Amino acid sequence: MNPALVVGAVAGGAVVGLGSGWLVTVLERVERLREEEDEERADYERDVAAARSAAAEQGAEPPAALPWQGEQYGWTRLERWLSPALGAAGFGAFAAHEPAGWGLAIHLLWVAVFVHIVTFDLKHRLILNRITYPAVAAALALSQVSPGLTIVRALIGAGGVALFFFLQNVVSRGSIGLGDAKLGALVGAVTGAGPDAAHIGAVYAVIYAIFLGGGVAILLLLARLRRLKDPIPYGPFLCAGAAIILYQGP
Repeated sequence: MNPALVVGAVAGGAVVGLGSGWLVTVLERVERLREEEDEERADYERDVAAARSAAAEQGAEPPAALPWQGEQYGWTRLERWLSPALGAAGFGAFAAHEPAGWGLAIHLLWVAVFVHIVTFDLKHRLILNRITYPAVAAALALSQVSPGLTIVRALIGAGGVALFFFLQNVVSRGSIGLGDAKLGALVGAVTGAGPDAAHIGAVYAVIYAIFLGGGVAILLLLARLRRLKDPIPYGPFLCAGAAIILYQGP
């Protein structure tokens, strides 16, 4: 382990994480998320007003209406603290584990991408095509020089994991979004899979994600921080599973 490399990686990761947080705020505006929410809120309030008016005309008790739970925009604790902390921890861990070289540089690239996806998904429960599509293309292009990968393994991993989550989307009737399938393609492309049992990193990445997601969901339910029907973003667990496989190595 090179202490100077690790210290530099931690500092660089924090800067990259802060930049990732800034990118979150930019993409919010590009995707017009606030305007979309304002429209949804106006529709909701009109529906509530119409239901109450109809109940009043019939002399019935007006229906109860839950208050609108709006999202946050701009700089929040996620961008200011979580994203830089994840970047610093991820960069530092990989720099302490691997020698300097192309392999480390590629892994740090995926850590940076995963940090952004985690932050955006936690904040808005969205995984943007603007991020996943170019990232999948980059993963395939880099597969021949990535540790433990080839273009064939990257393609098999991307296709297999994407198909798995697409089928989950169909079976769950949309409870698992197509954004997870597209992120699954990225996870599969960077971890890879092959016809032999020695190269099934993508499979283990999904298994890690399932266990991590289930464990966190149980803890949140026990702590009464979430209800059974409350959605929990799945993207962070997929990113964590992929990062574990990259850290373990081919």
